[in-house]
Amino acid sequence: MNEQIRSILVQETTKTSKIQQLFLLGVPRAEIARMVTNGNYGFVVNALRRMRERDRKSTRLNSS
Repeated sequence: MNEQIRSILVQETTKTSKIQQLFLLGVPRAEIARMVTNGNYGFVVNALRRMRERDRKSTRLNSS
């Protein structure tokens, strides 16, 4: 495990924040689920879906 991933995992932050940071680094969703949520793949998928929805809303608001 590289140092950047390890530093994300030890942060005092929410699971959702860790998931988003790891995803942006290119870590596969199944691996994120194993590292952050003890294999709860559904939690990871939902967190990433909420992130995309939030990004889409902010993009839409900024283009107005």
